[in-house]
Amino acid sequence: MRSSALHARLTRPGLPSKSGIFVAAFVALTGCSKGDEPRGAPPPPPAPAAKAGACAAGGGKIADATSAPYFPRASGGYCLDPNGGDKAFGDSAALPLDEICSLFDGECEIYKGYGVRRVVQARYVDGAGSAANIDVNISRFATNEGAYAMFTRRVVGDGDPADDSTPKPTPGGGAAALGLGNAYVWRGLYLVELTYNNQDAAEAAVKSVSEKLLPPLVREMGDELPGETALPPAAAALPKDGLIPLGIRYITADLLSKTGSGAGAFGYYRAGDKRWRVGVIARGDVDQAKDVLSTLAKIRGSAKEKNIGDGAVRFMHKDGETPPTEWVFARSGKLVVGVGDELRSLKATMSADEHAKVTLTTTEKIERLKKSL
Repeated sequence: MRSSALHARLTRPGLPSKSGIFVAAFVALTGCSKGDEPRGAPPPPPAPAAKAGACAAGGGKIADATSAPYFPRASGGYCLDPNGGDKAFGDSAALPLDEICSLFDGECEIYKGYGVRRVVQARYVDGAGSAANIDVNISRFATNEGAYAMFTRRVVGDGDPADDSTPKPTPGGGAAALGLGNAYVWRGLYLVELTYNNQDAAEAAVKSVSEKLLPPLVREMGDELPGETALPPAAAALPKDGLIPLGIRYITADLLSKTGSGAGAFGYYRAGDKRWRVGVIARGDVDQAKDVLSTLAKIRGSAKEKNIGDGAVRFMHKDGETPPTEWVFARSGKLVVGVGDELRSLKATMSADEHAKVTLTTTEKIERLKKSL
């Protein structure tokens, strides 16, 4: 079920071109990392239009018994394709997991990297008989953190959550987002991605129709999916004051690259022209959290800060050709929390005055850090 050329145009800037393809999702994951290039054969011709009255009998049924309860048969005049066609991949499914590469061109290794174990693909058709349809992928991951990380990758990815093109919050599951012609839902081990397809409609029409069709389906699916709705501990510990809506990225590798810091969550913040990030690393016990802070203290040029939590360190972080960012991290029990510069606001050619306009001073970072603890 690949998206049409129209959906390549609808994909949000900053996400890979294939991200909207199968994911007009209710369970969100996110796209290719820098340097990833979409691969695979050209998409097949679009599916034929449904016949008028296709939903008169209440819609089709999902053949995969495990996932069937998660799909409402009908919603908003659309219904599960009466001709079937749904496919299941992975654990206890008819098709091997490796075949998800036929769904996620160039991205199947990304899903696997986050621990995907099972994917179910289905389609809703228009009961009125138009060529429009809604593609849905439900992915189940090995951990809640892996599923949530993929959701934040889809919603935020390597883009700026402050950008107007970023998907907006919508009710559903533990977290849900509505973009231009697509939607994502996360709950527990699951990520749902939905995409509204209509080759005959202009972008404004796609936006208008999908904003009516997708939110009810997101809510229904988010209610039916099993699992926790509480965010992973690191994400849940992010302060709310100044947090940009849906401005969270969960990182399953090093939160700060090449530091050995381990997994954690970034929150993206804004107040006027000022931008900053808060990073949270949650560990299972105090000793593990101490180890994290000790690791950060070994960064070249780092310096200890006094009277902040259970110990604190300040350092500059630089990754590749990007401008350096200042961070102050402190430990409080099992949490390690940091406040740092927002990389997306910085340019290597900035003057000192321009830099100061969009960043917090060291003192301001420490003040916010103390409040976060």
